Amino acid sequence: MNTKAKRSLAAGAACALSVGLLVSTPTVANAAPITVDPATTAVVNLLHFNDFHGRIDSSTTVQFAGTIEQLRADYPESTVLLSGGDSIGASAFPSASQGDEPTIEVLNAMGVDASAVGNHEFDKGVDDLTGRVAGLTDFPYLSANVTLDGEPIGPAYELLEIDGITVGVVGAVTESTPTLVDGSGIVGAEFGDPVAAVNEVAAALTDGDAANGEADVIVAELHEGSQVVLPADASQADQQALLAADAAAGGPFGDIVNGLSADVDVIFNGHTHRSYSWLAPVPGASGETRPVVQSNEYSNLVGQVVLAVDRASLDVSVEVLTNHARTTAAPADLVAAYPRVAAVKEIVDAAVAEAAVIGNVEVGTISGPITVPALSNGNRGEESTAAQMVANMYRDQLAPEGRGGAEIGIVNPGGVRDSLLYAATSPETEDGVVRLAEANNVLPFSNNLWTITMTGAELDLLLEQQWQRDAAGVPLATGRTYLQLGLSDNVTYVSDPSRAIDDRVSDIAIDGEFVSPDQEIRIASASFLMGVNGGTPGDNFWAFAEGTDERDSGLVDLDALLAYLADNPGLAPDYSVRHVDVVGLPEGAVAAGSERTVEVRQLDRIRSLGAVASETVEIVDETGAVVGTGDVVVNTDASGNPLTTSATVTFTVSTPEATAAGPVTAAYAVRTATSEVPFQLEVVEPTSRIAGEDRFQTAVEISRAAYPEGAPVVYVASGERWPDALTAAPAAAHEGGPLLLARHGSVSYDVLAEIDRLGAERVVIVGGEPTLSAAVEASIGEVDGVTTIDRIAGADRFETSRLVAEYAFESADGAYVATGLRFPDALSAGAAAGHLDLPLVLVDTREAVPAATISTLEGLGVARVRIVGDTKAVPSSNAAQFVDAGFSVRRLGGVDRFATSAIVTASAFDAAPNGAYLASGFSFPDALAGGAVAGAQGAPLLISTSACVPSRVLAELDRLQPTSVTLLGGEPSLSATVAWLGSCD
Repeated sequence: MNTKAKRSLAAGAACALSVGLLVSTPTVANAAPITVDPATTAVVNLLHFNDFHGRIDSSTTVQFAGTIEQLRADYPESTVLLSGGDSIGASAFPSASQGDEPTIEVLNAMGVDASAVGNHEFDKGVDDLTGRVAGLTDFPYLSANVTLDGEPIGPAYELLEIDGITVGVVGAVTESTPTLVDGSGIVGAEFGDPVAAVNEVAAALTDGDAANGEADVIVAELHEGSQVVLPADASQADQQALLAADAAAGGPFGDIVNGLSADVDVIFNGHTHRSYSWLAPVPGASGETRPVVQSNEYSNLVGQVVLAVDRASLDVSVEVLTNHARTTAAPADLVAAYPRVAAVKEIVDAAVAEAAVIGNVEVGTISGPITVPALSNGNRGEESTAAQMVANMYRDQLAPEGRGGAEIGIVNPGGVRDSLLYAATSPETEDGVVRLAEANNVLPFSNNLWTITMTGAELDLLLEQQWQRDAAGVPLATGRTYLQLGLSDNVTYVSDPSRAIDDRVSDIAIDGEFVSPDQEIRIASASFLMGVNGGTPGDNFWAFAEGTDERDSGLVDLDALLAYLADNPGLAPDYSVRHVDVVGLPEGAVAAGSERTVEVRQLDRIRSLGAVASETVEIVDETGAVVGTGDVVVNTDASGNPLTTSATVTFTVSTPEATAAGPVTAAYAVRTATSEVPFQLEVVEPTSRIAGEDRFQTAVEISRAAYPEGAPVVYVASGERWPDALTAAPAAAHEGGPLLLARHGSVSYDVLAEIDRLGAERVVIVGGEPTLSAAVEASIGEVDGVTTIDRIAGADRFETSRLVAEYAFESADGAYVATGLRFPDALSAGAAAGHLDLPLVLVDTREAVPAATISTLEGLGVARVRIVGDTKAVPSSNAAQFVDAGFSVRRLGGVDRFATSAIVTASAFDAAPNGAYLASGFSFPDALAGGAVAGAQGAPLLISTSACVPSRVLAELDRLQPTSVTLLGGEPSLSATVAWLGSCD
């Protein structure tokens, strides 16, 4: 039985990142080779790289091979060279244009011993990998967790004899591969749990059964890893802090660190393009650690783990653990020193020359750089001009009905691999030229382009899935938790990441029109992302599986891009964003005229070269009027990259031009330096309404709203004749009670019930029996709790008004005087008088002011008289009589009843902190009952037409800035347009 032994880190082992290799001579700038007794101890030098992605060129590829040779030189007979996968696929043009064969030849020449399969090895399908690619490689591709129709697609492991020790290398790929490649190429393939698969192989390699292979040292090459970003010189302490936390959080990396069997001695990672060389704890083995290494991307780093293995006990000691930067030695020196490097140079030069011929064809022109996000961390969470160009291309090329009838285009961020740079590069001689090689580097996957029909609800879900989740809908806690889809320029939406998952996206619009949930939309995208023909949608965008009517356009992505460039010479980068984050938008309806404050985040999500930063952000309504502005605050990382941009904006909700009761949907937009992203608000009237079935019930409802706890007194006046109620309103306000209305011969049950509810002991009836009969008085007297009924009645309305003033007011420094022949002018005066605690007296303007009226005012101590109405309402002769009697007289009158209402209100109110009321200027009863309440509350009452609000009244409301506006009476007394404060102009 082969027994695995304890691993340990030897004293003085190299654990930090090597800062570089010597330039002058091709040797390694680290400690000398370890020294062991070869009779008792074997040495295994493990070299690793990952995610090379066919990045071959005449300089860095030679230096990459030179780095391998430098590290191999110290252990020429004990070195194992391994790849973590994704050596091919998403490759640079010199490789991609030739089917990645140059890259495979380079790896063969470098002496790769084994490689895990990466997801990009499946870019052209499983058959291409197991057929063409496998036939070209001199090393095995290891795929322990992949089967096709139930059978393994290739070997799970490779056994290597190194210095008398058997090294078992087990390879596996990320389980999420079906979401990362075109599903049509992997039909029948299953991608299992990589950790379980490696553990199963490791157990077999250590079970003592020679028939199934045995290994002394086991190395896991897993194309999966951590997303933690570490600096190049991270110490073990720093790595421990961040990587241990990432492993504890679960996810694929946690499964690797905590789930891989203790039989595995060394773990190499790939896929996430990160850099670390960590001594991780071994599960179930207290105090033991083992290396977990990932080496960045594109040959930037080479990982090295040197093991010392006791030949007798098979104890394993980790002597060197590091990531080496690619050497900067001169390629010519490396070629001269190392035959393998010379072979690599020959392969690369030939490939580059051939690619230059293939790719040097001009295929289009641009007027500015069209780039992927200009950040150093491979950011896939932001918009880019390159992704938006590709999405536009998808839409335009597949718009013809014969190509699928596309209305919009969508691309995943990982599907756009490179930029179109404006500045000329060799062999170009002019700026703005796009060559075939550059176009290919943007779209290197050869995806077929398809269209699909999705509903608005399904599109909404698709955009929600940018916040990544697994097939069961569980949000991803680690890795790329957010992927920003690239959208064609006719699509916009708003999001709020502070809201719950699947409730973050709103206001999707296409061509400026908001999308309804059941609206059908034709979408153009790549076969990988859609997961066509029953395949798995790519990058966890599961909603594509809900789409219908899939159609293959017959176009490959690169061919479509070439046609698009030909159709759009001088193509310009589009720096407008497709969405913004708006935090704080109301969930329900909001009142027109109200203020709302929102935080607009990630204003300039375009992180491409040349992007214009916004200094301010505006919110505009559907007329284009700016209703709110905020200054942009920018936060940056240590490198100066903008991390967040935000602006706090307070805006006023505009009043829509509505003629029906709300809520109504109103359109707004967030406007930045380059973009307008529309959103909708459900807007309700800026008013409330108190109304009953008739004028009597409306008066009751007004009373209930104003006096929920009761009142000591109630005034009752005729609801059929207006004069008595007109003067009763300020009197009731003065005494702190409501004004209710009754018919001549009867009082309704609701009125009696309201008197009972109020608990008033005293009721004041205004008007004689010709106005309110004895039966009315008797009915009121039967209400429990009413102990006193006072009736105020004169010979006519004018005397009654004097008597009401004398009854309710002991004194007053002023009084309002209005004609008793028509009601409109005095409607607003009732509320104003009540607010100022002044009486309202009516005069017969057909004759002289009687001495009794002068006497009443003098008896109250009135010094100032406010005459309501113009000279047609109250003639100048009447006004002169008050002047002659020694009163200070001020006339409050306008060109019509509405202007008079505004003037009366302006004379009494500086503001309206207690709200305002609006009543009909043609139908008096509602305003009469409202005047008493408005006066008691210190709120103005203005009048309106039934169809619209006169501009003079609106101007007064605007001046007052009332906290609320309450309509008194239902429709048709005051229409829905009035409820919206719709102007008559």
